[in-house]
Amino acid sequence: MTAQSTELDRVAQYEAGLRKGPLTAVLRAAGRTRAFSFAYRYLGPRIDPWLMHRSQGRIATRLYGLPALLLTTVGAKTGRRRDSPLLYVRDGSAVDSDFVVVGTNFGQLRHPGWTANLLKAPDAEIEVGPVRLPVTAELVDEASWDRLWPRFVACYPGYEDYLGRTGGRVPRMFRLTPRQDDQPGPA
Repeated sequence: MTAQSTELDRVAQYEAGLRKGPLTAVLRAAGRTRAFSFAYRYLGPRIDPWLMHRSQGRIATRLYGLPALLLTTVGAKTGRRRDSPLLYVRDGSAVDSDFVVVGTNFGQLRHPGWTANLLKAPDAEIEVGPVRLPVTAELVDEASWDRLWPRFVACYPGYEDYLGRTGGRVPRMFRLTPRQDDQPGPA
């Protein structure tokens, strides 16, 4: 068994612990409003990374009940490491299936910065629960986008509302494929 497969097994255990609770329903409903989107757009990226690091993802597991990861990219303009808390879906049925994230930017007219970072430097890291994994990002094709988008909406209905606010901008969706440990990651 490789170190990577052991880590992916730990991710699967974390995912098995996801439980929808009362706050999940509140987030799924409130997240559809412009007021929540406005507030969370500023508060979430500041609070969630700290909570995710401190609790090793237990907040997302026990409180939110949604599959969340922390994506670390290298800033396209600054070269600095940037953390972005994101919901994800898995693409595939195996434990080692890829992670997929989408850049809705809460329905804003511009793409979120982390998507530009991945386009410039696709090697990144994700933190899922207690596990950090090196990944390589790839922009999905249109057929994959069409196939995966309904899964994001099923996970979090607010995504559909965000899509309606983008002014026709199609959110960038990325497949994050775990890399072997010996491959380079973000600088």
